[in-house]
Amino acid sequence: MTAVLVTVFVGLLLAGGPRLAGARWVSRAPGLALLVWLMISAAVVVSIGVAGLTSVLHWDDTHDLMCSAWRLCLDALYGDHGRTAQAVAVAGAAVLVVTGARIVDAAWRVQRADRARGRRVREVIRTVGSREPALGATVLPSPEAAAYLVPGGHRDVVVTSGALRRLSPDELRAVMAHEHAHASGRHYRLLRTARMLHRAFPRVPLFRLAEDQVHRLVELHADDVAVRSAAPLSLARALVTMAESRAAGPSSLAAAGGDAAERLERLLRPPAPLPGPAVRAAAAVAALLPVVPVLLAVADRHVTLF
Repeated sequence: MTAVLVTVFVGLLLAGGPRLAGARWVSRAPGLALLVWLMISAAVVVSIGVAGLTSVLHWDDTHDLMCSAWRLCLDALYGDHGRTAQAVAVAGAAVLVVTGARIVDAAWRVQRADRARGRRVREVIRTVGSREPALGATVLPSPEAAAYLVPGGHRDVVVTSGALRRLSPDELRAVMAHEHAHASGRHYRLLRTARMLHRAFPRVPLFRLAEDQVHRLVELHADDVAVRSAAPLSLARALVTMAESRAAGPSSLAAAGGDAAERLERLLRPPAPLPGPAVRAAAAVAALLPVVPVLLAVADRHVTLF
């Protein structure tokens, strides 16, 4: 019964993903939307684990069942459960092993790729970069206007000499605030997690959509943080300048990243933020999503016992 309940729960999450992506409130509270997407993704992974565990452990004589699952050739010694129980247990164990292996492999590959990109950028920085303490960034010579966070888990910001020439002081200050918001918010970790899940489960549409949405939302959130200390119009002008320059940094956390049209619309016509109590309540509910599969398994267990 637990497997059925968890499957229904996952189905609801999968169906709700596209609706969440198109929800109007997301633009008003990108930070909250980021949390919701991450909690939904975590809930799906936990659901897979719970389904696998309950397939192995939901019979009364757990020890005997585990032994029969691992000793297929000695099934006759554990005939109380029968072949059907054994087959389900083996299937559950296989789900757990495969899921864990895919997540570990994807995490290793994504982290290795990020670190490789980061090493290449740091080599360039050491060779031709110059530190600008006033900006809190490293300047690289380039005719294109660009600013980005060094990939690979580092919180170093890079800005090109072309950006220094083409952006006004206010625009440059806004761009730096945007990039430092990425760094202080550790947005690279959120992106890495989303990429890892998509790579581990490429056939799950929700994880592909989650990666796209996380990339979109970290840019919106960084814009919101930046305009606390810089004029929205200055950041909007900087976005246009950098988009015209067509600079593409090696990091996905570039100042000109995301949907430029949506970002410009929000900067020129800022949406009304969601009320604080509503944001806190929604965040609390979202944080509970990964716990739901566990609660379903526990509730089903108690109902079965009684």
